[in-house]
Amino acid sequence: MLEKNDPFSFFQLCFKVFEGHFGAFMQVFGILALVLIFNFFVKSTLLRLYNYYQKEQKIWGLSFVSALHKPLNYFVWLVAALASLDLVLFGLFSFHIHNLDLALSIAGILAFGWFLQRWNIKFLHYFLDSSKDNQSPELVSKFDLVSKVATLAIIFITLFLLMGVTGGNMQTLIAFGGIGGLALAFASQQVIANFFGGLMVYTTKPFAIGEWVNLPERNVEGTIEEIGWYLTRVRDFDKRPIYVPNSVFTQSIVITPSRMSHYRFKHTIGLRYSDVALVKTVIDNIKLMLLKHPSIDQSLRTDVCFSNFGPASLDIYISTFMTGASTMLFFALRQDLLIKIAAIIKESGAELVKPTHIIELQGTGFSPPEFPLPSQIND
Repeated sequence: MLEKNDPFSFFQLCFKVFEGHFGAFMQVFGILALVLIFNFFVKSTLLRLYNYYQKEQKIWGLSFVSALHKPLNYFVWLVAALASLDLVLFGLFSFHIHNLDLALSIAGILAFGWFLQRWNIKFLHYFLDSSKDNQSPELVSKFDLVSKVATLAIIFITLFLLMGVTGGNMQTLIAFGGIGGLALAFASQQVIANFFGGLMVYTTKPFAIGEWVNLPERNVEGTIEEIGWYLTRVRDFDKRPIYVPNSVFTQSIVITPSRMSHYRFKHTIGLRYSDVALVKTVIDNIKLMLLKHPSIDQSLRTDVCFSNFGPASLDIYISTFMTGASTMLFFALRQDLLIKIAAIIKESGAELVKPTHIIELQGTGFSPPEFPLPSQIND
C-alpha cells in the first residue's frame, strides 16, 4: 500500500502500471495517457519555438520546427499503437509481435526521412517567401535545384539506413542497380531524355522560374511556374497550365523575351496626301522628340523616314529602341510615344489619314437606277 506522504508515490504508481502490476489493459491505458501528455508538451514547446523563430526571422529554426511536429507525432503514436498491441496479444494469447524491434526501427528511419524532406521543402518555402521582394528568377531556380538535389540525397540516405537495419547487401544492390539501370535505359528512353533535359535546363539556364518564354515551333508561350525532373509547367497568358516535357527544350528554339535588354518601338503612321508639304516637318519633329526622350537608348539606331506612297496615305516609318526592365514599363513607354507623335502631327498642321474601305458590289441581282437625260425631261 502506497503512503500519501511519500513524494514518489505517484511515480511509483506509474511504474507499477507500466510494469503490468494492474493488468495489460491498464498498461495500454498508461501508454496512451503518456503519449497524450508527451504530445501536449511537445506541441506547446514547438509552438513557442515557432513564434520565437518567426519573430526573429530565423529561417533555419522556423523550417526545422515546422517540419518536426508531424513526423514526430505520427512516429510516437505508431510506437504506442505497436506497444499496446503487443501487450494485448501477450496478455490474451501469450505471444509477442514478431520482429517488433525491426518494425520500430524501420518506422523510425522512415519518419526521419520524412522529417528531412519536410525540412527541405519548408526551408525553400520560407526562404522564397522572406525574400520575395528582392529575389531574381535566377536565385529562385538555384534554390529550386538545390532543393531537388537535397531530395535525391534524402532518398539515398533513407534507403541506405533501411538496408543497414534490414541487413541488406550493398554489393547486391549495386549490381542489381547496374543491371536494372541498363534494362530501364532501353525501356524508358523518353523518361531519361526528359530527366537529362531538366538537368540541362538547370545547367545552361535558358530561362528561370518566373520568366516569360516562347517556343515558336511548339506554339507555347507563357511564364515558367515550375521546372520538374520530367515536366516543366508553363502558365500561358490565358492562365492555362501547359506541361512541357523537358526534352522539348533541348530540341526546340527557346526565346526568353523577359531577358530582352531593349524593347523595340516599330510603327508606321499614315498622313493625308494633302499634307505632302508637311511630311518633312513632321519627320524632323518626331526625330527631335525621340532624341530628347529619356527612355530612348541613343547609342542604338533610331529611324524616322518617309517610307512609301501608300494606297491612301503617305507612310512614315518609325523605329527606335527603348530601355525598360519590364513588359508593363514597355507598354507605358509605347503609349507615351504614340501620344507625343499624335500631338506633333496636330501641331504641324497635318492629320492622320482616316481608314478607307472600298466596297465593290457584284452580282446579277442588282442594277443601278436609270435617270432621264436632260433632253428627255423637256419631252
